[in-house]
Amino acid sequence: MIKNILLYKWHAYTEPFLVSNLEEMGYHCVVFGEKFEDYHADAAFVMKVISCIQAENIHMIFSIDYLPLLASCGKICEVPYVAWIYDCPQHTLLSKTTLYPNNYLFFFDRAYAEQLIRQGCAKVFHLPLAVDVGVFEASIREEKAGISDYAADISFVGSLYNEKEKWLQAEGIPAYVKGYLQGIEEAQIRVYGYNFVKEMLDEAIARDILRKADLLLNDLYFDNPIQLVADLVNWEISQKERVRVIERLTRKHTLHLYTKSPFEAGDNIKLCGSVDYQKEMPLVFHNSKINLQITSKTIETGISQRVLDILACGGFCLANYQQEIAEFFVDGRELVMYTDMEDLAQKVDWYLEHDDERAAIARAGYEKVRKQFCMRDRLAYILEAVERDGNE
Repeated sequence: MIKNILLYKWHAYTEPFLVSNLEEMGYHCVVFGEKFEDYHADAAFVMKVISCIQAENIHMIFSIDYLPLLASCGKICEVPYVAWIYDCPQHTLLSKTTLYPNNYLFFFDRAYAEQLIRQGCAKVFHLPLAVDVGVFEASIREEKAGISDYAADISFVGSLYNEKEKWLQAEGIPAYVKGYLQGIEEAQIRVYGYNFVKEMLDEAIARDILRKADLLLNDLYFDNPIQLVADLVNWEISQKERVRVIERLTRKHTLHLYTKSPFEAGDNIKLCGSVDYQKEMPLVFHNSKINLQITSKTIETGISQRVLDILACGGFCLANYQQEIAEFFVDGRELVMYTDMEDLAQKVDWYLEHDDERAAIARAGYEKVRKQFCMRDRLAYILEAVERDGNE
């Protein structure tokens, strides 16, 4: 029976909420935050984890996202390792350690889950993400003054990806290859709901791109150059799309941009910097008339955490069409989706002028995530799946 859980802490916004919910559910959480030198090879890190497992009588290792070192620790100590994947891409998911029998891999993106099944992983689950509504409600209630600082017609919170290294522009990649990749990007940027980038890539060319960009993985990983190059292409598409959305909407409206990414201010762009996830972000979402969600193209089908966060704060969410958003939410009733740039612009115009309709959609979206995307329910599902498998 699982009672003591080692929770690895590294970078996920939701980690504190995992701890509080698990402890309220009656589990004892040992938070482990030691840094490591290499995803696969760090003997000192592994020994510290094993010592902690033994000293604390750990029954399960848990992390947001997948860390091969933790999978190795689980295999050595014969305890289950649970990784709840909340973001894409992750090159660690090409690690051969994903095949270890003690692994339980929960994916927010159905397409990625299916890919890991094809890779040979035995215990793979599709599990949408979750949100702790109470945490955001508390932050909103505690705000007594300064609401006007966060009031906006349109807000976007997130990276523009323009700070990432331009790997696809590496020296030595032929001009015709760069041109071909740009053509793929321009085609994919216009399509929502289906990602065809991998289908358009040649394995030999992909391998050569990785070689020129010095991104080839070693033998500890599965050889999948097309996936790696597709991730780079999708990053570039996402960067272009986010900039174009901002430029299109600010022809007519003022947009508040909350990001650490470099960006030049325009006549209708208010640069607001980054915001604290727990204290400031809820106020942005709650006090903005329209909150934009522009899903990274690296996420093929899944619902990103940002969608749930917006709705949990009582915000109105205007998101790009995404397969799983359409599956779990009613478009036009709980949030609104757009299918191209002009559709986005028209819906922004409409919902800025229709306050009552916008507010009703925000309320319905809040109720949906409160009832069906509850953090505690998701954690209960994970723990039950591991316990059930251990008893079979």
